[in-house]
Order: sequence, then C-alpha cells, then structure tokens
Amino acid sequence: MADAPIKEDAFVKLLVSHQDLIHAFVVSLMPGSSETEDVVQEVNEILWSKRDSFELGTNFKAWSLTTARFHVMTHQRKRKRDRWVVFEEEVCEAIQEEALEANMAASNKKLTHLNECISLLQAKDQELIIHRYWKKSGLSKYAQASGRSEQAIRAALYRIRIALRKCVQKKSQQANHSA
Repeated sequence: MADAPIKEDAFVKLLVSHQDLIHAFVVSLMPGSSETEDVVQEVNEILWSKRDSFELGTNFKAWSLTTARFHVMTHQRKRKRDRWVVFEEEVCEAIQEEALEANMAASNKKLTHLNECISLLQAKDQELIIHRYWKKSGLSKYAQASGRSEQAIRAALYRIRIALRKCVQKKSQQANHSA
C-alpha cells in the first residue's frame, strides 16, 4: 500500500487519460464479446476501489492493465462455469406452454384415475375420503359421529391413501402400456 494515498482528482485524471487504452486492451482480450463494455466498467470500479494502493509516480498503465487482465480472466472463468443456453423470449414461451399443456394432461389423467379408484372403494371408505378432503372438517368430529376412535380413523385414512396410490399407479401404468 502507498505511503501517501493518491488524491482523488489526480487519480481521476490518470483513469480518464487511460480509458481508451483500457478499453482497447479489454476488447483485445475478449474479441467479439458483447460484454466488453460491462467488463470495462467493472474494471473502472475495481481500479477506483483500489486507488489507495496505487502509488503516484509509478506506472499507472501497467497497474491498470494488469488489473484489467486479471478481471477479464475471472470474468471468462465465471462465464465458462455458468454457461447458460439463452433462448429468445418466443422460444421460452413456447416451451413453457408445451410443458404446461403436458403437465395439465398428466394431471387430468391422474385425477381421472383417482376418481375411478375412489369409486372402487367400499362405501364407508368413500364417505371417510369425502369427509376428510372435500368437507374438510376435523377427524375428531367424524370419529364421534361414526362411533370410532380418532386413532382408528387415522389408521383407516392411511390404509385408504396407500390403496388409492397403488390403484392410481396401476391405472397409469396400464394407460401407458396401452398407449
């Protein structure tokens, strides 16, 4: 670090006088990149934040270009690591619509299978499912009304859910094999 920090106005003059050189240097390290302007701006911010480490009278050109080179290398490593495929907005919307339609179709099939499976349950199990998921009232009220313990109701719901899950999976597999 410098013994006496450089005055801000002297640093600004050096930075401004070297802008074309810094810009040309960054462009030479990133040929054809659309991000050069952003990188030059980031280099300027880094240089400004490190201005107290620059000693007046030393080689500003070498110091600023070395800083720029290291920042460009960091930027390029980050871009390689974070390589993203970017689509046009219309392509993204089309992909989203297709995914939504496919998801809705799959959900509709599962709901159809679930309704078929519920219709195969015994009447008392259907009543319990309707009470629990459509009427959404508490289990304790239903337990009292049915004359069973709350624990027995929970166990019955657990058993019914497993049976429904297996039934829906089986119907989905059958539908996939027949399609």
